[in-house]
Amino acid sequence: MNYESGMKKLEKSVEKSRNYSRHNSYFKIHNSARGRALVVGSVAYDVIFDIHGKINDSIVIENGKLGRQNLMFTAKAKQQHYGGTGGNIAYGLGLLGAKPILFSAAGRDFKPHFHEHLKSHGVDVKVSVDESNWTAAFYGMSDDSREQIGVWQPNAHNNLETLNIADSLDKKSFKDVSVAIFSGQPTVALRHMKSVRKILGKKVTTIFDPGQVVQFYDKKMLSEGLKLSDIFIANDVEIKRACDTLGCSVEEILKYGPRVVIETKGDLGSVLYQSGKKILILAVKPGQIVETTGAGDAYRAGLMYGILNGLDLSESCRIGSILGARNVETVGGQMYQITPKDLKV
Repeated sequence: MNYESGMKKLEKSVEKSRNYSRHNSYFKIHNSARGRALVVGSVAYDVIFDIHGKINDSIVIENGKLGRQNLMFTAKAKQQHYGGTGGNIAYGLGLLGAKPILFSAAGRDFKPHFHEHLKSHGVDVKVSVDESNWTAAFYGMSDDSREQIGVWQPNAHNNLETLNIADSLDKKSFKDVSVAIFSGQPTVALRHMKSVRKILGKKVTTIFDPGQVVQFYDKKMLSEGLKLSDIFIANDVEIKRACDTLGCSVEEILKYGPRVVIETKGDLGSVLYQSGKKILILAVKPGQIVETTGAGDAYRAGLMYGILNGLDLSESCRIGSILGARNVETVGGQMYQITPKDLKV
């Protein structure tokens, strides 16, 4: 079954959940979290250009096929913010008081400002700094329809390919980890998933989040990541690419090892695939849509916060939807504000 037919089947059989907003009081959060969250992923500077028009309108189609492209866009504005998948996820968890551990690599421009920004928002920063290199950068163009084209420049982030996570974290911090997320390129995510799983075994809930670089995973790499994970999370575009690589439907991804697949779909909500069920988590409507960079990372932070506090996955995904909605009300992935009180705990 291919991705498209799987989605058509989903529309007929989906189990809908209520569309909770951040004003509903429905979360029963425990007084203390069950362990700590470990976030393995990038820290980066996001340089975002808000461009005129729509990217799709500029793409050349000739005789039903893509023609030769030579594109030019004009920008309304350019802004630079703190970002990176790991940084964004840890920031959201930090806002909620979860004291997440962020394991990453950065360059000489990380300190003091970026480091202090994360630390001041409750993040336990375990970032290796390479004084001979620069911190990673993401250059993105966001159009009027909120679609985006990006360029990723890893710089010092590549050092994560050789760092040993067990040597970077103290034993107590490592022992306390009960949920961990691994994002980014295969050489980084798979290396550290193996290390954490070897040390903590089934004690830790592992989340596999290849993100936009899922295109760099071949079938063997993707299968290995899925085997090591409890939860596989990706947006609808990334899920389709993963299904194409594996040659399977969304539901069949579960056969590769994870207990759960979570597909995020922006303002269409998210879908939770678990134990033969497909549960639709409807999106939380933001007060306004300013910019979407980091919304998926905010969702992941909310998901992990729910897991830490003993909520079931449906409720955890709803918290993710709340954080995602709050994120799009501001520019950048680390500009929004939220506290547990905003969840009506």
